[in-house]
Amino acid sequence: MTTNEALAVMEKTRTKAAATAALDTFFFETETHRLIRERVFSVLEARETRLARGLYEPKGAALIGPAGSGKSTMMARVIREYEEAAVATGGREFGHRIVSAIVPGKASVKDTCCAVLREIGYPTKGNRTEDYLIDCLRRQLQHHHIAAIHLDEIQDAGRYATEEAMSAFAKRFRNLMQVGPWPVSLILTGTSEGREFINHDPTLTRRLRPVEILAMTPETDGPTLRNGMTKLLAGSGLTDEGLFSLAEFMPLMMHAAAYRFGLAVEITIEALSEALEMGDARVTLDHFAEAYYVRTNSDDELNPFLSEHWRGIDTSRAMDRSYQDTNEAKKPRKRK
Repeated sequence: MTTNEALAVMEKTRTKAAATAALDTFFFETETHRLIRERVFSVLEARETRLARGLYEPKGAALIGPAGSGKSTMMARVIREYEEAAVATGGREFGHRIVSAIVPGKASVKDTCCAVLREIGYPTKGNRTEDYLIDCLRRQLQHHHIAAIHLDEIQDAGRYATEEAMSAFAKRFRNLMQVGPWPVSLILTGTSEGREFINHDPTLTRRLRPVEILAMTPETDGPTLRNGMTKLLAGSGLTDEGLFSLAEFMPLMMHAAAYRFGLAVEITIEALSEALEMGDARVTLDHFAEAYYVRTNSDDELNPFLSEHWRGIDTSRAMDRSYQDTNEAKKPRKRK
């Protein structure tokens, strides 16, 4: 291969990579996004007002949904929207920054405190006690004028934990909302197990009022999903030759994504990326089948994009399995 040929290949590869990366920047508003945005904005503005009057005990928010429903992306968007809106309106006396941390697997209070402190920019060293870390967290929250803590994957705080451990965890972080001089709002995102953790503490449940991401339905969400997929298609520069307009395609797409909007978007992006990588000008069912296979490792007869009996395939089980950490060896990437 000559230098010019190599440069041509590189440029073509870069163009495809840029197109694929651009697809990941798309975000589609849903009714759930509007609901949780209103909730987060409301509790943070109420916190500002209450603290100005010397009142503590701000409320919080929670977003619950199955793996792949898009809750983490949605909450990250809401947080960015609030922070930008607060800055655009002169900031807030009692802070507008929201610090986000992922709850570590099999989390303890100490592990989670350390995770939040790292995100603040204050990593801890040595083996510190739980009381020390909580006190340190309180000081850093006030020092950095942080308005809220967002804990993602909150279900890991309750997974494998005893009733006593769950109660202790909930109480520690609930107290951050109650104790002065700098109480913060608490924002949680997690799966249905996360809801069980929240419900374990009645006071926490009342303060957070969880919003749940419901399963998609063709009647309610079909137009929104089709509109989102069409925008992704336009962004990719590919065509679909009418695939997205077929009456059966949206129900098929929803079923393949286990009726989770975030997963449907991810599968679409993966299918479009597959077409771009293959150098195809249009996206087809086969690209969607490949995207599903890469995600689930399912055989062809259990791939809804290939099977005539796709309605009988348990895609929820396949998707949930794909999100579980496992050390099992994977099949080759490409279907045979």
